[in-house]
Amino acid sequence: MLLPYFQAKENSRTQLKVFTGLDRRDKISDSSFTEMVNMTADSMPSIAPREARKLIASVDGATTICPPEYTGGELSSFTGVRDTTFYYNGSAISGELTVGKKSIADFNGKICIFPDKVYYDYLPSVETGEISNALVSMEKKMTVTGASFYSSANAVTGEYTSYISLNSAGFDNNFRVGDSLVISGCSTEKNNTKSVESRKDFASNEDIISVVVEAVSDNRMDVLLYNKNGEKVKFTNAKETGDVTVKIAIPDMDNVCVHNNRLWGTAASGECIYASKLGDCTNFHSFQGLSDDSWYGTVGTGGNFTGICSYRTPVVAFKRGCIHHIYGDAPINYSMPKQTAGGCIDGRSICEIEGVLYYLSADGFKAYSGGEPYSISPNLVFNYVSCASGSDGRHYYASAAREDGERDVLVYTPDMDVWVREDDAAFEGFCTYNGGVYGIADGKMWKMKGGTEPVEWSVVSKRFTYDMIDHKGMSCIWLRMDVSDGASLKVSVSADGGKFTEFAHIANCGFYVYRVPVRFCKCDSFRIKLEGIGKTVVHDIEIASHNGGRTM
Repeated sequence: MLLPYFQAKENSRTQLKVFTGLDRRDKISDSSFTEMVNMTADSMPSIAPREARKLIASVDGATTICPPEYTGGELSSFTGVRDTTFYYNGSAISGELTVGKKSIADFNGKICIFPDKVYYDYLPSVETGEISNALVSMEKKMTVTGASFYSSANAVTGEYTSYISLNSAGFDNNFRVGDSLVISGCSTEKNNTKSVESRKDFASNEDIISVVVEAVSDNRMDVLLYNKNGEKVKFTNAKETGDVTVKIAIPDMDNVCVHNNRLWGTAASGECIYASKLGDCTNFHSFQGLSDDSWYGTVGTGGNFTGICSYRTPVVAFKRGCIHHIYGDAPINYSMPKQTAGGCIDGRSICEIEGVLYYLSADGFKAYSGGEPYSISPNLVFNYVSCASGSDGRHYYASAAREDGERDVLVYTPDMDVWVREDDAAFEGFCTYNGGVYGIADGKMWKMKGGTEPVEWSVVSKRFTYDMIDHKGMSCIWLRMDVSDGASLKVSVSADGGKFTEFAHIANCGFYVYRVPVRFCKCDSFRIKLEGIGKTVVHDIEIASHNGGRTM
């Protein structure tokens, strides 16, 4: 009897030469990893652990971080909010803040903190040359009793002269020329200022919406009065017997940014966007029809704002479901002609890299460059509910919290379209200073690179099936690696979702090709795990395997 020739099965070889980061989807490319800890994209297409973080300071209770005045070098102390105190370069600044989320913007040396409506001025006073060690309220208020409100018309020009007078009132101790004021408490209703902070607020053509100081002395303050059309109006002549409040008022804003020398903010009501007077972050009620006026606009979308930022020419304000754009360079031509879907759910996640905005939306991370936002994170899978972010100009650092409370510190590199995962540290905020990224987590301030301690790392491959139903077996793995002095790693394999079995431990071997013999019983799928400590760069992986009969 003639028997068929024995056909020996040759080993198949799978070579992995280009690695493409984290991908948590069920079916992925051979070059991606389903799990990773403390990896970096800086060595791509090789794989390597991230640099160690550098501990800068212990900052128990820190909730918000921001950069101080730029002086070069690297940060060595904390600037931001701890509990209810603002710190500048490690020193506590007097003045108590409220508990809760803060939005901070540096306006020409004044670090403005909202919704508290205070600022810290780190520049010397022009009068004394000294730097104050206290928070300053952006609002100023005085109460006067028995003040007279008067307007008179010029018989020739028809122009009104309007003023408030009261002996020894001390107007000049509180206000200066150019301040915009809000007056309330007048029994003569027409002399009160109408503030528009909601779509429900109404002002007639006779109502005063802007009071601008024209001249001020101890007992008299001359003012310019305007209606909603920018036309001059007048007081109803009256002497008030009761208390009248005159103040510099700041709108209730929860997100702020600086754009073209104005402080911009979103109303806590979710219905308005505000811009301060040019060059003056405390002036939001100057409506004289001039190019340096303050400005506000109402929006028709529902819900609260989640963030605002300066982006190229426009200001971009985010809600959960949409994006509003404010174009123009002066109040006369400011407009909001565009509304885009794909909003942001956490304003802390908004970050710009090379002209593109990156942020967290309800359905994952998105990129926005002026058109329609597009997804950059289908491979992350999980739904994230909050995120703080920062950037060094190339990488997008995102500390994101999942619905189940777990956290991921993720790093996205746009020019390679690669995500990597670092760890689960609970970073609450980031700032950028001199090209370095700094963050606060668990009561400590870190620089994201620059540390010296060895980093523990790991990566787990996909489930290799070779898209075949046959059984598989593995004979060995070859790895071309550069294992630095003091570094080591383990190579483990899992069959059909079982526990990982270690097959090699490699240490202090330099740049070389390492052969790892592997023996396990037949399986339908297998995974490879590399885990180590210290600097190791994996250049190539080759897997030698064989196929058997069909799985049953």
